[in-house]
Amino acid sequence: MTFTSIYRQEFNLVEKTVKPFMFMKMNPFQNNEQIIQIILDSIPAWVFFKDKENRFIRVNKTFCDIMEMSKKQLEGKSVFDFFPREQAEAYWDDDKKVMASGKPVRNIIEPMDSKHGKLWVRTDKIPYRNPEGEIIGIIGFSIEITELKKAETDLKNLHANEVLIRKELEQTLKQLQDSFVKIKELQSILPMCSYCRNIRDDKGHWSHLESYITKHTKSNFSHGICPDCLKKHFPEHAKK
Repeated sequence: MTFTSIYRQEFNLVEKTVKPFMFMKMNPFQNNEQIIQIILDSIPAWVFFKDKENRFIRVNKTFCDIMEMSKKQLEGKSVFDFFPREQAEAYWDDDKKVMASGKPVRNIIEPMDSKHGKLWVRTDKIPYRNPEGEIIGIIGFSIEITELKKAETDLKNLHANEVLIRKELEQTLKQLQDSFVKIKELQSILPMCSYCRNIRDDKGHWSHLESYITKHTKSNFSHGICPDCLKKHFPEHAKK
């Protein structure tokens, strides 16, 4: 599932939530601010408004739920009051880019420390303007993508393991091919000197029988003396 499809699902939920308010009969005792807050609180994504001093000036219920704080506890405070400094600096840098450029910054993927552990969040931020068009802060819209991020990491690890396994298989295949070539060499007729018993390899080099076999197999030699050679070369010891 792509981020685009996730956002489409989120906006569909928002549309279903907001549409009833388009046709509802307004309560004359409720002002516009109350109506706006009711709508914001019905949105399943995290929505927050911040001023130019990095203070939350409005948040919705979903954001309060993930922070496990009330609106009163959040509004008027900055990200530096709730998050580690390095993390808060990253959030604030994004806000300043939006306010300086007057353009939205989308698809911000950042970690977030919460009471539930480390979460991954995807955020869009847009300029917050007053009726005169002046930028007075930012509006943020976030959804949690922790499970998607985990799936993405698992997929990368799976691909890395697949590459590693493929390399190991290639190495094993090469070793088998080399062994097969050596076996064929040993099974073929070997040119041997009739006098010194040296063997000629396929490159025309001559080597001792022991050296040739050791080079082309995993066999090693230990040297002793057979009874016949003992009698021939060391008769004094053979009699004992």
